[in-house]
Amino acid sequence: ITTTTKIKHLQNMTASENKSVLIIGATGRTGLACLRHFASSNYGAVHAFSRDKSKYSQKDAALCTSIIEGNARSTTDLERALSSSAANLVIVSVGNGDDVSKSDIRTTNAQALVQVLQSKPEFRSIRVIAVSSTGAGNSQIKVGLGIGKLIEHHLRHVLADHTGQEEAFAAIQDQVTLVRPTSLTEDAPTDNLIEFGDKVKSPTIKTDRADLAKWVVREAQTAEHQGTIVNVTGVKARKQ
Repeated sequence: ITTTTKIKHLQNMTASENKSVLIIGATGRTGLACLRHFASSNYGAVHAFSRDKSKYSQKDAALCTSIIEGNARSTTDLERALSSSAANLVIVSVGNGDDVSKSDIRTTNAQALVQVLQSKPEFRSIRVIAVSSTGAGNSQIKVGLGIGKLIEHHLRHVLADHTGQEEAFAAIQDQVTLVRPTSLTEDAPTDNLIEFGDKVKSPTIKTDRADLAKWVVREAQTAEHQGTIVNVTGVKARKQ
């Protein structure tokens, strides 16, 4: 991605009152973590998109500028959500929780979203930050003693779906940051995510969702990795 393209996208989000983020999959654990961190960062308007608004707690619902019900696979619903939220940033965090059975929700959502973003000139400056997974695309899960291969086999359907997601977003690469965390967990934040290469051994095997949400908010503010794919994992900071 060119510096000019990054500047153009950031200029569209200069005034906080004009910033609007749409979080697709906001009832999931990662989506909720992102929702809470965007709200606490005073980023701007925070809009949640999910199938069932009744799943939000009263506290989380109060953080939202709006809650938009819809099907993440539907181009009609996604276009309606983008228009009603006036979003200039979309966070994609869709999936089936801990279910590792065969699914295409990530792929079909990405395909539908790309179709919508390409459909109108005003949508072509909207940035996307999508949560994928280590092991998707050309990356490998390397944790030693062949354990990574066992994990990849166990997660083969999830990783295939994330690979399809990444392939769909390649059509609008300049608008997209793809982040691949290691195994997502909760209640063990390190406040220290580090990046690593596609085919190197991961320094650790877990990423706390709160840490990932902070990373996503920072990426929203800086566009540092826009147009690229980034592998991240949580590492405890060394004591001085």
